[in-house]
Amino acid sequence: MQKTQATRPFSEIDGPRGRPFVGLAPDFLRDPISVLTEGFERYGDLVAYPFGPRRGPLRNVVVAAYHPDAVQFVLTETERTIGRGPSSTRVLGEMIGSNLMTTDGPEWRRQRRTLQPLFTPRRVAHYTELMHREAERIATEDVPGPGSEVDLHLLMLRYSLRMVGAALFSSNIDHIGPELHQLIPLTNDLIIARTTTPVRLPLGVPTRSNRRFERVHRQLYSLIDRIIAQRDGHPADEERDDILTRLRTARDPETGDSLSSQEIRDQTLLMMMAGHETTATALTFALHQLGRYQDIQDAVAGDGTDGTDGAGGTDPVSVVDHAQRRDTLTRATLLETMRLHPPVYMTEHAATEDIELGGHHIPAGTALFLSPWVTHRHPDFWPDAERFDPTRFLGAQDRHRYAYLPFGGGPHVCIGEHFALLAATVLLSTLLRHYRITVSSSEIAIQQTGNLRPDEPVLATLHPR
Repeated sequence: MQKTQATRPFSEIDGPRGRPFVGLAPDFLRDPISVLTEGFERYGDLVAYPFGPRRGPLRNVVVAAYHPDAVQFVLTETERTIGRGPSSTRVLGEMIGSNLMTTDGPEWRRQRRTLQPLFTPRRVAHYTELMHREAERIATEDVPGPGSEVDLHLLMLRYSLRMVGAALFSSNIDHIGPELHQLIPLTNDLIIARTTTPVRLPLGVPTRSNRRFERVHRQLYSLIDRIIAQRDGHPADEERDDILTRLRTARDPETGDSLSSQEIRDQTLLMMMAGHETTATALTFALHQLGRYQDIQDAVAGDGTDGTDGAGGTDPVSVVDHAQRRDTLTRATLLETMRLHPPVYMTEHAATEDIELGGHHIPAGTALFLSPWVTHRHPDFWPDAERFDPTRFLGAQDRHRYAYLPFGGGPHVCIGEHFALLAATVLLSTLLRHYRITVSSSEIAIQQTGNLRPDEPVLATLHPR
């Protein structure tokens, strides 16, 4: 977007002043969602957030864009004037290697071309049966008994890890759950700490924080290597058709090149970590909302109308219509849940050249924040935004395409979107067919390190239907 005569200077973007020497860094580390939300409510659609001193070489001002028009520009310009956030992407790459989340430009395009065929809706549908199998295991084997109280998040982590393990490796990886669930928040903490430090020393410098970072990096790769070795050490009776097999046989449609062994490790680690945690979080919040709103839960569960003809028989057409309505409402429930509680609540980008955004000049090199959490509550696009209302996603929707972005958008839209939505829909449908859910509290305490996740057990009682 070219700078025009009417463009206002960068210095005129409103925002909080922060503290004299550290800006908003301490507040942001403690509660980023509050900082972003309060900035929007006070200053509007484009907000300047200072990090570091107000003057001098360490001064750093990050611009957050909240209006869907600006969000669209940032997400769709990723191949021209906008890149990934240099700090967060570089640090994330140091931890989990070269993959779709940490690369940019030609390297990212090559990886995306190679992996895209593995995640088309038709290809993802291949995993429906295993998702149903793992969802039934949760409903019939992992719930202690009728009327029992469970931690919804622990249950959903178990489902998503089993489901991802079966899809990735054709293996049961339950045994790595405790280790992985300990490593993920620790990984997030270390990435945030290294990203936000004013002076980032090379990892080769043996500081205490660098040694911790390197230790967790080695633990993650040791974990993925053990899983792959275990899987390869027990050949299946039949030819495997899991994602790991397809990664090994995938070819770039333009060059015919395959992925290297290291690239396969990096992609697999990303899919295992991100895929299972974000799906589990979305499901936890969805089940908690349904536990609060019993009328919506009954509709999603299909209570009330079941396709019978009123005389004790079954009308096949009504049964099909009923199932389709239920599936549509289930999906709408998930979408509304991710509107209110997007697992990825913020992303970082950067201007690679001078641009205009929201009527202001943005110099090359400026870091840009997008926040689905805030944009999903923009009052111009979401009336009564804090209300849980799945009907927002039923029928025709005349709203800005980029008013809703739980999976990002533009060329870098999440490649696992279809997989995650299918897995979550299957679990919700299965669990609600077995149980009515009531919850112990009206709110979930949230943890904001990396992705959104519950900060404590999410207790619910499951009553057989």
